[in-house]
Amino acid sequence: MIKFLKKLIFFPFRKVSRNARKTNWSTERNRKRVGKSLFFLAIALFTVFIFRFVWLITVNHVGGTNLTMMAKSNYQSTVTVQAKRGTIYDRTGAAIAVDSSTYTIYAVIDKTQVDSNGNPLYIDKKDFTKVEDFLNSKLGIDRDLIKKQLNSKLKQVQFGPKGSDISLEKMKEIQKAAENEKIVGLGFTANISRSYPFGNFASQFIGIARPKDENGTQALKGDMGLEKAFNNVLSGENGKETYQKDIYGRPIPGTTKVIEPVKNGQDVYTTLDAQLQRNLEGYMDKAATDTGAQQLSGTLVDAHTGEILATSQRPTYTATTINDAEKQKYFTWNSLLSQSAFEPGSTFKTFLMAGALDSGKVNLNETYQRKLQVYDTTINDWDVTENKSYTLPETVTYAQGFALSSNIGMSKIEMNMGNDLWGSYLNKFKFGLKVRAGLDGENPGALPSSNAVTQIQSSFGQGVAVTPLQLIRGWTAIAGNGTMLEPHIVSKVVDPNTKTSLTSKAEVVGHPVSNDAASGVRDLMLTVNTDPVYGTSYSTSGDSEQNLAAGPLFMVNGEPAAVKTGTAQIASTTGGYMTGSQDYLYSAVVMYPAKNPDFIFYMNVKIPTESWTLKYIARVANPLLTSAEAMKNDLSVSADTDTKAGKVTIENYKGKDSGDTADSLRRTVLSPVIIGTGAKVTAQSIAEGEKVSANSRILLLTNDKDQVMPDMYDWSKKEVEQLANWFGIKVTYEGSGNKVLTQSIETSTNVKKGQTLTVKMGN
Repeated sequence: MIKFLKKLIFFPFRKVSRNARKTNWSTERNRKRVGKSLFFLAIALFTVFIFRFVWLITVNHVGGTNLTMMAKSNYQSTVTVQAKRGTIYDRTGAAIAVDSSTYTIYAVIDKTQVDSNGNPLYIDKKDFTKVEDFLNSKLGIDRDLIKKQLNSKLKQVQFGPKGSDISLEKMKEIQKAAENEKIVGLGFTANISRSYPFGNFASQFIGIARPKDENGTQALKGDMGLEKAFNNVLSGENGKETYQKDIYGRPIPGTTKVIEPVKNGQDVYTTLDAQLQRNLEGYMDKAATDTGAQQLSGTLVDAHTGEILATSQRPTYTATTINDAEKQKYFTWNSLLSQSAFEPGSTFKTFLMAGALDSGKVNLNETYQRKLQVYDTTINDWDVTENKSYTLPETVTYAQGFALSSNIGMSKIEMNMGNDLWGSYLNKFKFGLKVRAGLDGENPGALPSSNAVTQIQSSFGQGVAVTPLQLIRGWTAIAGNGTMLEPHIVSKVVDPNTKTSLTSKAEVVGHPVSNDAASGVRDLMLTVNTDPVYGTSYSTSGDSEQNLAAGPLFMVNGEPAAVKTGTAQIASTTGGYMTGSQDYLYSAVVMYPAKNPDFIFYMNVKIPTESWTLKYIARVANPLLTSAEAMKNDLSVSADTDTKAGKVTIENYKGKDSGDTADSLRRTVLSPVIIGTGAKVTAQSIAEGEKVSANSRILLLTNDKDQVMPDMYDWSKKEVEQLANWFGIKVTYEGSGNKVLTQSIETSTNVKKGQTLTVKMGN
């Protein structure tokens, strides 16, 4: 094109010059000839420019450059609007985890950085020592690191971990101090971060969120605990906006347009109570110091709702000590509440006795001899001496045997029940099945193997693996007159974008034993604390630290609580059990008040270094339960969020993992029920696209090869008929009412097509 234009421009002049020499025309005639040539040249150039202009308008590209986008970039910008991560609150609205900004300090050492008047915006070499003193005193940064960075060949430097994660208040303080000392060249960059105002506060349970790079932008992402499990609920979605800018690149007011609206994350209100949680943390700190134990775990539950009110463990961490957490011996990132299973020991006897009373397989007044040989295994009680005699009477009643935590007594009861009947109660209490409260990485535990000895030993908590969350689920049935509740960790999920909320209610998941059986177990648990001869938590010396005289060790408001203690052997990594004198998991479950419990507290202590005494657990349980009882009425009041009730849109779950689906539904405050043990969902009771209220029960049928009858207690007639349709069975109804009270086909038994199921309805 350029060569063509050159020829076009210069050719006429050369031709005119040659003709002029040949013809010897006059000056006037030469001017006319030149004018005519210029005229045609102008027309040609104009034609070329018009053609090029039309071409650019039509094609809109020059080479690989989009002209429209290039023009827009000069006067218009598109920016990503960062979504706010939802806040995690306690049940009253106190913030546990909230978005915040932290800052990283940097130093400019590029000598080309000056202001419009030529004043330096960098740190001059003569000021290096001054800056070194300043950063060391303000942030504790190592002097050698400061010196190394300032003398580097970079243009801008940072100063490691101590120069980052600086709070807003600290940043402002440093800025003002630098200004006062006339230090230039120091600056700050803002970082998104997550703040945990309470510090040590159910740390492994709540977890932590950290900045992660996603599609070129930083976003907070849950790393552990509830932060990770509820990440999709908390995260939200980024938006996009455009704005016009002036010649200096500054936004022009009133020109902002939303391309994609930002959707902020939803707020999660846990069931934790900040006051009770802080109390528990303080008591756990003292217990950890007093016992020197490898690990401790404690959890307080509302017996009427199944809500976790406080939970803690040791060793633990805070957001500021997390980088050094693993330096603590026996530290684990796992939440001991739900991610680690263990043999529970004698606290498990509550379930054996509940099943025995429910099935009529025990006479509490009947006596037995405390000697038992099962195949090649001798079973002993804890008070046996080296010469095989007992410190307490050798002949006792089964009621006395429960109070003194007799392994032999529970073994004899299990043998009378038979493995199948005992196994059916383990299934009714849902051991071996995850609670699926919505937490991440939950451990399912394990039922006893088919070995006859192991089946018997499981009656006193050996050869079976559980989590505290599973124990708590079972104990809600003992505390609640046979009605078992699902433990809840979330009280409410609030969507700030729609001003709607999903509020959790108590969720019934079964009725493993009768009212009388549950009440009978609580009566026996009371004797554990009050029987001066056999009670394992009856103290002959009292506890001077709690100002308790000899008598019940677990006392709340001057009244004894219902208690079951436990001492469990710990499996060795080399096989068998650990053999040290303190190598046990000591524990206790406490229910208060004993007759009609409001609260359940469970605590375990693994391998203490100090001589063991139950007083260590009582010093946590007693004041915590006293505080909880004083706050009982306030705990029923939830945080006011000024929102209307929301709805959940049901998706298509067919073909999806049944467990993951149940956890996901739980996080939307629904009540999933998995039918069978299959890995995949094959049918669902609520159709895709339906909008349902919080706490709605949704049945998920799995691809289990056997059809196993679930516990239908509290189900509606519609839900019963859905199951009958899936299983191909007939249903007859007795009584009136809206909820199932009893069913003729036992829980966990196989169902055959054509069977008849009789269901008693009531309210």
